[in-house]
Amino acid sequence: MRHSPPRSPATNGSACREFEYPRHEPLPQTGRPIEFVADLLDDIATPNPAARTLTDPHAAAGLIAAETRSRVRAVCDAFPGNPVILLSGGVDSIYVAAVAAALGRTPHAVTIVTAEASDETNAVVAAAALGLTHDIVRLSHDDVVRLAQQTMARLRTSELWEVTAGIPLLAARRGFGGDIGPILSGSGADAILAGGRALSHPVESPSARVELDTIVRTESAANFRHDRLVPHFYPALLDEYADRLVHVFQTVRWWRVAETLAPPALFGERDGVPFDKLALRIACEKQLPIGAKHLAWAVKSPIQRSTGLTAVLFAAARAYSARLPGAATYTDPLTEPPEAVATRLYLAALHRMING
Repeated sequence: MRHSPPRSPATNGSACREFEYPRHEPLPQTGRPIEFVADLLDDIATPNPAARTLTDPHAAAGLIAAETRSRVRAVCDAFPGNPVILLSGGVDSIYVAAVAAALGRTPHAVTIVTAEASDETNAVVAAAALGLTHDIVRLSHDDVVRLAQQTMARLRTSELWEVTAGIPLLAARRGFGGDIGPILSGSGADAILAGGRALSHPVESPSARVELDTIVRTESAANFRHDRLVPHFYPALLDEYADRLVHVFQTVRWWRVAETLAPPALFGERDGVPFDKLALRIACEKQLPIGAKHLAWAVKSPIQRSTGLTAVLFAAARAYSARLPGAATYTDPLTEPPEAVATRLYLAALHRMING
């Protein structure tokens, strides 16, 4: 029988805003699926580079490991049932899966890919190494277009990043059911740990500390809030499963951990190769079994690209352009530069406006 914990603020913005943490006392660990940190803390966007005092990446890795274990344990306790991990093949979701497995809460892995996917192999290797059951949902070009239409209808927007973030969730929910527990996601780690970013100043310099602080606070303030472009994003896509989608790294406790991390804890080199999220990668490597530790050092694009979704949709845009009246008169939309395709689509939209 499925257990239903009290409704979380993931679908109730007012409840989230009414909840306040004490400012200077140790916080209890939370089993809430997601916390809109920018709504809970009024100083999240206020610069405070002086707080970033932890420079040792190994010490930071220990802090990250302890917080991740505590958080995953709490959400698994809050949502009895079989955990699911949205395993993209990137270090964040692989690390969450590894921690859950180490805690004895071995989740079922779900990976969404297209023919253009770039990280399927890492997801497969991780699931096998951790002993996870694993569903790989392969989307054809037609599947992607159909899911894009369904996502736009549910979200009531055609915004590129919202739609391409929604498609994998809509595809993954097909496999949810039975005695499902928390649906674990590594979403949020990039925001608090400056994932995918590079610093323009030497990591040991005061300027780098200010730069990192600005990057993290700007992105977190913009994303860790309920009132975004589509405030109902998760409920619109996941319906009754929305309250079980756990953003492991999106909590006030995690924010307070992350704002202590200095640039040398997050940016460094391994074998001469520069890496972001250094401390998290170290923690992940320690957690993974022999034979899979290299996955902690995999470089991954955002899910919209790593799943191949943007490539598939661009191919569909080319094909649509080629069907426009007179499209092949001078150049071929199937082979011309991308900016020509974008211009064709814009002109077609203008033409529809002019002609009603």
